[in-house]
Amino acid sequence: MKRLFESYQDYFRVGAAISGIILMNDEEKASLFEHMKARYENFKKNFKPKPEFPEFKFPEPQPYPKGDMPDKELAANQFNLVVAENECKMGSIYRQDPDGQPIFDFKAADRLRDFAKKNGQDMRWHTLVWHNQSPDWIFKNADGSKVSPEVLEERLKNYIFTVGERFRDDICSVDVVNECISDKNFVLRDGADRSQWFDILGPDYVDKAFFWAKEAFPKSSLVINDYNLEMVPGKREGMYKLLKGMLERGVPVDTVGLQMHINIEYPPVSEIEKTIELYGSLGLNVIVTEMEISMYADREQDNGIFEERKEYTTELLEKQAARYEEIFECFKKEAKAGILKDVVLWGITDRMSWKNNFPVPGRTDAPLLFDGEGKPKPAFDRLCGE
Repeated sequence: MKRLFESYQDYFRVGAAISGIILMNDEEKASLFEHMKARYENFKKNFKPKPEFPEFKFPEPQPYPKGDMPDKELAANQFNLVVAENECKMGSIYRQDPDGQPIFDFKAADRLRDFAKKNGQDMRWHTLVWHNQSPDWIFKNADGSKVSPEVLEERLKNYIFTVGERFRDDICSVDVVNECISDKNFVLRDGADRSQWFDILGPDYVDKAFFWAKEAFPKSSLVINDYNLEMVPGKREGMYKLLKGMLERGVPVDTVGLQMHINIEYPPVSEIEKTIELYGSLGLNVIVTEMEISMYADREQDNGIFEERKEYTTELLEKQAARYEEIFECFKKEAKAGILKDVVLWGITDRMSWKNNFPVPGRTDAPLLFDGEGKPKPAFDRLCGE
């Protein structure tokens, strides 16, 4: 089998998000399965119907297969860049001991770093500051009240510098701030829009995080990462205005991350090209950080219209392949122009994709380059020129 990253080595690195599950041994996978079963039962017990989820349709978790999953070998052989899907997020690492002191758990992050080193791969860090998957304790005093800006700032600074001290020589790029632009008004997401960082620290938290990250990761590119920038013109422009102001203030942001969670119909390649070139006009690099192409042309913004489960026919797989090829041709053009540096796929096999059961419970998807058994799909063959 031809190696994917070799097909693009003259243009950009090709990476994949790695689920920590594929690096676990059988005992760890069995323990995780038991934990997931308990969470599922608790979730089912406390489920409250919503307009978008009127019924509980989430499938029960299934045990992971023993031995190495196909994702592991593919991760090692097909990509020259890796990033943790969840294991390097703050909530997975930054914890409190019984006395309320911060402690760090780097076991899973170390494992991915060691995997990357063994396979001669570069590694990204995702992510330092995000309104999701941050531990609740970081925003609270011992009595449950909201912490002061001074306390939260010190906790964040401690986190960034501790991570940097351990990984600074191993990380090529860092998602410093993730998903900070609001979908409602296209400015910084505030407390009413689920950002406790903004709520307590105000808008300056973005600038400060980048200044600290520059010290903590002096060798890494510093990325601001968000979704739908290639889909929603207002959000794209909102990010542009934020970045322009940051650059004028001397904030050391050098890269924009486009998550690129797109689908088989939308957006048109012209919008992707426009987005990359807009941020390139600021003198910034652009990377694609979380790409997949869903088989479903859902229009969540249009009153939550979701497609029914499809059969993944030969015709549909070929359509997906053509879409991947067309977009990667755009990426090659923007790499030649000196703007685009990396393309990272958010997962490896369809079986492990986060798009299964999201946004529609009980509906699978097939958005990646390898099927559930790890076999290459037409999209992989097309990208490798086979």
